[in-house]
Amino acid sequence: MRSRSQGCGSDQEDRVEELTLTIPDLWADHHVLKVRDALADLDGLERVEASAKDRTLTLLIDPSRLDAARVADHLAAAGYPPGESEAAPDAPRAKPEWAAAGIRTTRTNPVDLTMSGDHRKY
Repeated sequence: MRSRSQGCGSDQEDRVEELTLTIPDLWADHHVLKVRDALADLDGLERVEASAKDRTLTLLIDPSRLDAARVADHLAAAGYPPGESEAAPDAPRAKPEWAAAGIRTTRTNPVDLTMSGDHRKY
């Protein structure tokens, strides 16, 4: 969790804080929408920017009305608790033949192609 204060003027009321959180379960667009909706009713929230690619949430908050703990509680209640993202796993070491296989190619089954898109045939 990172935060940075920035003053927009000399008054305390104009002060906002940038809060950046890592959300490990934020990996698709529908998660971004759910997180945005979960935070919509928080008083003191000025702006929400979410990135499913980076799994981060950047907020501009008024620290006199909202704090990081309350944001974290709302996120956890919505099923998206802040935390650290897991590191990507290394290639399997138990199968050295994978490294020696060279380039691998795949071919799409024509049946899958006919079922793709807006006209799925199940």
